[in-house]
Amino acid sequence: MDDADWNFTEQQAETVYTCEQLRDTQGVKPHSEIMLDLFFKPIEGEEARREAFEKALASFGYELNEAEAPDEVAATVGPIPFTPQDIWTHEERTTKMALARGYQPDGWGFAEPE
Repeated sequence: MDDADWNFTEQQAETVYTCEQLRDTQGVKPHSEIMLDLFFKPIEGEEARREAFEKALASFGYELNEAEAPDEVAATVGPIPFTPQDIWTHEERTTKMALARGYQPDGWGFAEPE
């Protein structure tokens, strides 16, 4: 899968919706400082080049974390402001890195800001 096959418009709309829901239902204040966690899983039927993906993430300043499953990748960046634009910047960048290396995004999250 490559960038041309991925629906970035839909992904961005989901990010904006999720941020609005977190703001409205969980009371997360816009512009609070968060550590953004990003999760990725291998694309079925493609070669997942984990080492190359992790190297790309690290080169852009993402901290690698232990993922829930052994074939998945997890990374953190921050602190960043809790805004749809700031989250989307990292989500889009890491999605492009992932797709080029046989991975796809599998969500994002963060610990409640203090």
